[in-house]
Amino acid sequence: MEKEEILKHVGKVVRALITSAKPPVELRSVVRDYAAIEGEQIPFRKLGYMSLQQMLQDTHEFNFQNYGNEIFITAKYNAKTEHIASMVRQQKTSKSRSITKLTPAAQRASCQKAAHGYHSYNNNNYQQYQAHQQQQRYYQQQQYWHQAPQVYRQPAPQQFHPPPQVQDRWDNRRYCDKQQQEEQQRRIKEQEKRDRDLKEQQLRAKEKLEQDLKEQELKAKAKREKDLREQELKARAKRDQDLKVSIEQELKAKLNRELQAKLNTELQTKLDTELQARLKKEQTRFEEEFQVRLEEQLLVFKKQQEHELKKRTDDFEKLRRDYQRQKEEEERKEFKSKEQEHKEQESKERKDKEERYEQPVAMRAAKLEHENILVTIANDKAPAMNGHGQNHVSSNGQGKFNGGKPPLRAILGNSAPQRQQVPSSVFKTPESSYNRSFHPRVTHPGMVRSTGSSVNHRLKVKPPSDAPTPAGTPITPPASPENAQTKSAAKTTPKDDVLRVHGSQTKAGNSNSTPKPKVAIKSDASFDAVSSLNIYCEANGFEKPTYNIFNKPPHLHCSVRIDGTVYSSYPKEFTDEETAYQCTAQIAIQRIQHAESHQKLSVCTLGNEEFIDGLYKELLKYPHGILGHKLEDWYGSTFRQHLPSHWYDLIIESSKIRVEHGIDPRIILFANDPGSPEPNRISTSSVLPQLMLPWQLNESGSHDWNMFISHCDSTKRVWARLIDHIASFEELTKHMGRQMAVPLFRQKVSKPYVEEIYLVEIPDGWNRVRVISVDEEQRSCRCHFVDFGDVALFEFEDLFHCPPQFLVLPPQAVCLSMYALDKFEDHPHAQPVLRKELDGQSVVAHVLTTEKQFLELGGAAQGVVEKGKRRACLVATLYDTSTAEDIHLNDLVAGRITKCTPAPTLSDEKKIGKTTPVLVSDINEDGDLMVLLRNDDLKFVERSIAQTVADLGEQDRVNYSDLLHDRHVFVCDESVEGVKQWFRGRLVTRPQNPEEETFDVYYVDDGRQRKTHISNIYRLEANNRALATFPPQALPVRLHDVPEIAGQMLGRLRGLMPSRSEALVKVVAKDGAKPLVNVFIRGQDPESMYMCVNIGLRMEFEMASSIRPEKCDDLPLSSKVQLPRRSSFSSVVSSQSSSSDLVTPPVTPQKEASTRLGTTTFSSFLLKDYEAIPAVGAYFEVRVVLSVNPGHFAVQPYKFYNQLQTLMKNLQEHCKGPSAKGVQPSQLAIGEAYAAPDSDGVYHRVNIRKIYDEIIHVRFVDVGDDGVVACDQLKTLQPDLRKLPKMALPAQLYGIQLADVVWSKDNCVRFRELTLGQKFIGIVRGLHKQKDETRALCLELVDTSTPKDIKLHEILISEKHAQPETKEV
Repeated sequence: MEKEEILKHVGKVVRALITSAKPPVELRSVVRDYAAIEGEQIPFRKLGYMSLQQMLQDTHEFNFQNYGNEIFITAKYNAKTEHIASMVRQQKTSKSRSITKLTPAAQRASCQKAAHGYHSYNNNNYQQYQAHQQQQRYYQQQQYWHQAPQVYRQPAPQQFHPPPQVQDRWDNRRYCDKQQQEEQQRRIKEQEKRDRDLKEQQLRAKEKLEQDLKEQELKAKAKREKDLREQELKARAKRDQDLKVSIEQELKAKLNRELQAKLNTELQTKLDTELQARLKKEQTRFEEEFQVRLEEQLLVFKKQQEHELKKRTDDFEKLRRDYQRQKEEEERKEFKSKEQEHKEQESKERKDKEERYEQPVAMRAAKLEHENILVTIANDKAPAMNGHGQNHVSSNGQGKFNGGKPPLRAILGNSAPQRQQVPSSVFKTPESSYNRSFHPRVTHPGMVRSTGSSVNHRLKVKPPSDAPTPAGTPITPPASPENAQTKSAAKTTPKDDVLRVHGSQTKAGNSNSTPKPKVAIKSDASFDAVSSLNIYCEANGFEKPTYNIFNKPPHLHCSVRIDGTVYSSYPKEFTDEETAYQCTAQIAIQRIQHAESHQKLSVCTLGNEEFIDGLYKELLKYPHGILGHKLEDWYGSTFRQHLPSHWYDLIIESSKIRVEHGIDPRIILFANDPGSPEPNRISTSSVLPQLMLPWQLNESGSHDWNMFISHCDSTKRVWARLIDHIASFEELTKHMGRQMAVPLFRQKVSKPYVEEIYLVEIPDGWNRVRVISVDEEQRSCRCHFVDFGDVALFEFEDLFHCPPQFLVLPPQAVCLSMYALDKFEDHPHAQPVLRKELDGQSVVAHVLTTEKQFLELGGAAQGVVEKGKRRACLVATLYDTSTAEDIHLNDLVAGRITKCTPAPTLSDEKKIGKTTPVLVSDINEDGDLMVLLRNDDLKFVERSIAQTVADLGEQDRVNYSDLLHDRHVFVCDESVEGVKQWFRGRLVTRPQNPEEETFDVYYVDDGRQRKTHISNIYRLEANNRALATFPPQALPVRLHDVPEIAGQMLGRLRGLMPSRSEALVKVVAKDGAKPLVNVFIRGQDPESMYMCVNIGLRMEFEMASSIRPEKCDDLPLSSKVQLPRRSSFSSVVSSQSSSSDLVTPPVTPQKEASTRLGTTTFSSFLLKDYEAIPAVGAYFEVRVVLSVNPGHFAVQPYKFYNQLQTLMKNLQEHCKGPSAKGVQPSQLAIGEAYAAPDSDGVYHRVNIRKIYDEIIHVRFVDVGDDGVVACDQLKTLQPDLRKLPKMALPAQLYGIQLADVVWSKDNCVRFRELTLGQKFIGIVRGLHKQKDETRALCLELVDTSTPKDIKLHEILISEKHAQPETKEV
């Protein structure tokens, strides 16, 4: 809108200028007249136009014509200006001198117009002009001839009388001439009148136009002001409304949260109570029933054992007798007896197993037909098993890119034994979550599975503590990774090959019982699957099947629970519940029928070698292998036995059989070629395809890629993923988590190989890694996460083989090098900044490397490894486009690294009294040392200097202009035996003359100052920004408590500590900017002990004084003579304590308190400090007694308010009574407590700060203010008046900016109105040390006297009396 208004205004003014001038009008004359009228040039550049003509053309109100180098402008007239333009065009040429003559350019333009068709106009003007000139000449000739005869006749004595005819002709001629002259004069007057009228009309038109323009401008200005006022009022009203709405919403949210928390607490308590009561009741009932049934089973088992023993004894006796009688049939009978014995053994073992467990034998192999997995867990875990827990949402750090959906989903029905959750809250929503803990890894599928700790399980099964360990697990995968066996359980030998996963009790001991015959399920076409399942449960006395639905339509999953066994439809999805019920029931029927068909098989009685040999012989008949999920059926039909529970371990350890991975997620078993000595490695192709980068087809096009930063090694190795590929990576992660949750598919790596791809499990899930190096002795290897970029160390047993289907997706992590930040690669303070600013951020990477350059550099998205170090093949500039303006992250990171790099210091309070290793770089003429702290910062500076020197060339030498703006330079010093030494330098003074060639340069990392020729100075900021912005490393220190060092002693000190010598410094005190230190060095022998340089110097001076007496005693005292310097700690403290901000008379010598007369000690005259300061974050009820500004006020502990009032009352009575004693100046000492009156005559307890003869500087310890009193005003305090500690505590307000703030009078008055004498609840936020070494409380003051808590700092901020506290990163 503002641009349109400016265009409209400029158009009006230009139109007025063109209309008021006679054509042709030059554009530059319009510009000149516009500036004269408006006072400024036409703002075409401000509006974004390249030229004035372009701007005026945009108004569509003007025409332009070019003649040579001149531009003429005409206006497109409208109805309002047409009459003015017509009057200007009709104006005739006037001879008046007031009319400005055309410029030569305009005349040339007129000539050009005549040449292009304006001949008639110029010819008419010329003819009129010629006729006018001819008429004028004729008139002048007539005048001459008429006057000439009169002049001629005057001297004639006689008059001549012409003839009448001649006289008449003359008269007629004179009359005609007179008429012509009058006519000519009349025409001239008329022409002049017309000219005057036209000029007046032009003036009036111009005045009217100017008046109209002014009126329009005033109206527009008034309209703009009105609009601004209205907008301001609307904005203010909107802000007020928004503030009101936000406050209401905040209050509502707070109330809702409090109410919800209260309800949740009450509900939780009630549910816990009910659950505990119910659990206790069920547990008691279960123990009683279990004990009864256990005794019954033991009795039955005992009877069966006795029967079997008797039967076997009878058989043996019969065989022995028959052997004597039927010797000729020995072989045949022997064969029959062995066969009979074998059958009896099978029958016995089968009966033992059936009597020990009530349910039929479970599956031996993981049946993955149609990817429907039989899971045997309690049903109350189903919602959490759907993979929608909190931990799943953030799996692999990619939850936010999946629209809030969980990227990983575990197998439906997985349990969580470590979860503690109220049962009644499990089924609230399909997305019920739990905190998934990191589960232990499982080596193979034959390990014992944990029975879990679900509520239903605890209610059903409660074996006694001395119950035997359950038998080994079948090959059926565990219900979840959380239920996988721990390391302790992994040691259990799987002797038994059957584990009942149904809901029946586990039998203890060797009891034997006959199970109730089970009714087989029947398939009847007249009934649907749900009805058939109900009939089956009724026939066997089971509870009615229980169905559970998970997720939301159209992605429903279903499971059904039958007699403790859960059958799931996962991963099939359904749109409605009825279809889900029918399909799940059909799956359950198929599984039950499959289990019933396997009950007829006998238990495998073969040894490990016999099993492998028999399996190997059969596998030789199948050169294409046997599918893993078909192995149980094939083995049962071939050998009529079940698979042993540890079959997978036997196959993996065998050299005769190998396992290969097929298509998602099945395995294939092959028989190795005969004679293979070693087991073949699992043939998994570890070659990952290359990631296709989104290069533009046009080489000159911009390569801007949307990326997610996953990890930062340095500025030259930033790892990121393409956001467009994250969906594929999420799908891969989901499938890896789903498959690797089944122990069957976890195949451990016995010996990893470099550059191979394996899988590892971390708390975030399963990830692909590439082995970088292997340590055989430690059985560990360094692995690179190919989808994230970071490197970690893993043990061999943490690695698992990666199936081929997980090697299809290329590695997702792309290695980038940040443009212009290569010098920051090894910066010691770069890593925290990179983690804070880049890790986990979505950015736009502007890739500067072209596709051709990328291929030349190696063509690898993850970079190439050269000499053990990875180098990126892509250089990019990163931008954050989430804000209104794009943020250049490369510049941001460089600036933050520079800002976060601390300068070296020894003046820190923490370093006083501690020893620090340093390098002594120089000793100046005053004997002060320049030292370098031996740390990573110094190593980085030295490394960077070496790298920069290698890259320098002749073109990097500075010139005079470089020295004017560069702060740091690079100096080549050849002063030491011609050896080149390189230093960072800084000019001492600014160059004044371009002819200068030598400059004083201070070496910031050495401490020396030298004159350097310009040829030895190089540019530093242009070559190494990281080094140029790194803080100077040289620190000045001063030796503590040594005499003045000069002359020969200075030379000996420099010889003792040459440049770059190692030493230890111990900070004793601070003397301004230079710390006072003790220096310790070793002797010539590196194994020698440290010696103190300070002590050595003092000894040297003492020895020199004893040998050579001082001669300066007789010298007159002069101001130019320097006394020996003894910068001891006591002198520093005394000099600091003697300084004062007040202008006062000289201070009298202060006396030690211990020299006081009398028996009273100094400690009895002191007041204790208030020590009961609450901890940071605790509440502190206070009363403000001194209010200067938010950075300086004092508070009293409110709990001592009554005691303080009583003390003040007693103090007034004491000081105004006869018992009060005065004090003499000679008795005073700093720190003692007395009583002194204030300006109102009220006595307070005071503490002496300083003594100025008769004037005493005191502090009112219960108020916090300072004052000056006379010595005779002081009164002694009785012991009972000293019991209460100092009540005034200095404080500062929390939450506002205090540093470098100048408080105005209004600020202080307002703060005083709000605080003085008021009671607050203070929140202690910290303690700050003040200039006088006292501590000030940092308090957040809250007024709780109103229904709503009021924070004082928020009031000051809202009233513009303070600024909010800002914390720089």
